[in-house]
Amino acid sequence: MELWLRNIGLVSVVTVLLVLIQKAYRRLELLRVQECSYENSGVYAAAAKFAGGAAAGEVQELLAASFEFNRQEIERIVNWALPHRMEPDGGYDAFLQGVNRVLGKEVYRS
Repeated sequence: MELWLRNIGLVSVVTVLLVLIQKAYRRLELLRVQECSYENSGVYAAAAKFAGGAAAGEVQELLAASFEFNRQEIERIVNWALPHRMEPDGGYDAFLQGVNRVLGKEVYRS
């Protein structure tokens, strides 16, 4: 009987430890995701328009509505992505890379 109770106690302690470790990993993952999740859907819309062949002025106006960029940064993004327009994706990836370059970290992914 004593051995049986000891085994139940050991299994209980191990189970509690595993649950606590799992919760800690979930919390760390949530914190990591929340750290860089302020994506703006307007940037993706501008990238899609850019890849679709819209004029640079139209794309700049879409980005101007965003709170993240000023006029100079918008021009840098568009100027950096323009040479990549002939790529198979129409420059969509290059546009998002330009946005990430201006922001200084990878926020937008294709």
